[in-house]
Amino acid sequence: MHERQMDRRTHRHTFGTLEVPRGESRTHWVIGLTVVMMVVEIAAGWAFGSMALLADGWHMGTHAAALSVTAFAYFYMRSHAEDPRYSFGTGKVGSLGGFSSAVALAVVGDRTFKLHSDTTSGYGRYVKYPGGAP
Repeated sequence: MHERQMDRRTHRHTFGTLEVPRGESRTHWVIGLTVVMMVVEIAAGWAFGSMALLADGWHMGTHAAALSVTAFAYFYMRSHAEDPRYSFGTGKVGSLGGFSSAVALAVVGDRTFKLHSDTTSGYGRYVKYPGGAP
């Protein structure tokens, strides 16, 4: 008897996460476009010996990886929308996905900056950093 009364007093916490939102389908489109441009830039950089195209192609790969975290967050939110363990819904997963991809890009950027500021390679003396050398 109590179970039936509680069913009447509860409601779902899906908040629109069961449908495929417009943003998710656009995210998939942007990931595809980013990956195609990445492949074209890497291939052209390799074919023509352009370090700039090659570097930008790998740079596009980091963007594709960060966007893939967003696509996974959309998928995870939809697939766990009715999971009772998420008492307030899965909306927080999107925010955590955005935060984690930002942290990952910051770590990659920091490591790349440290790599290029290495003075033993001799490359660091040709690069001008704001505020002086690191």
